[in-house]
Amino acid sequence: MVELAPRHKYGLTLTVPVMPASGTFGYGDAYQDLVDVALLGAVVTNPVSLRSRRTAQGRRIGVRGDAFVVHTGWPNPGLNRVIRTYSETWERLPIPVIVHLLASRPEEVAQTAARLSGVAGVAGIELGFPATISVRDARATVEAAANEGDLPVIAKIPFGRVERLAPILAAHGADALTLTAPPRAVLPVRDERAGAVARFMRGRLYGAALFPLLLDTLSYWARRLPVPVIACGGIASPEDALACLTLGAAAVQIDALLWREPALLDTVARALVQPQKPDSVLAESSTEQPGMEDEE
Repeated sequence: MVELAPRHKYGLTLTVPVMPASGTFGYGDAYQDLVDVALLGAVVTNPVSLRSRRTAQGRRIGVRGDAFVVHTGWPNPGLNRVIRTYSETWERLPIPVIVHLLASRPEEVAQTAARLSGVAGVAGIELGFPATISVRDARATVEAAANEGDLPVIAKIPFGRVERLAPILAAHGADALTLTAPPRAVLPVRDERAGAVARFMRGRLYGAALFPLLLDTLSYWARRLPVPVIACGGIASPEDALACLTLGAAAVQIDALLWREPALLDTVARALVQPQKPDSVLAESSTEQPGMEDEE
């Protein structure tokens, strides 16, 4: 059992420390023919905003080797329609549902958090921030969600902003932190006929290459923060997930690698039901983290 919100009056308990990351598992209804949902600790929904959002125009995915950049615009039908469409599904699921909210303005997040507090099956909310959000706005958004709703609040920290945001948000309303949201990146888009770069595509970066960066972040922050940490970024195997837990993460999220291998979520969850830690991993499990000194 894993408690993701030990400071919250209701808590957020997971039986298995594995869940899909936002944007990879629909609203709790995707991949059910490939994944035994009952094996997971929770379901994290696609991003939801107070009002509907349209899909981004033009090319929305660029691939380069094992890395890919995605720009969707976070399309969704808006909070009220999502609740009407999926609330019965959430209530029937055998595991907690964590609704991922697009953290725009604090007053909008306050409304969405208050509205979700009365929805059966919803056990928590995860806030997704713009990559450039200020510390002041991020803090105000977390406080609004915590003060206006009754649900545990998880803050998903943008890549590269952990040092500035994580300690502040942990101290001002976040019950847990997801480290990290995917970084922004740019890929060249070629014109195949001309054989040259036609333009550049900006979006969120996914891929297994993010995993060493995730471990670097966890190795410093996971045991220094006063709230549980959820690891997210490039996790591609049960061994990767176990490494994150060994470094101090309370749980893991499997991100957009699920688009290529949906069964990965099931594989990781099954392996961690009764994990067997190899000696090579246990050797790195102390707080001191031997062998991880920085090279200047």
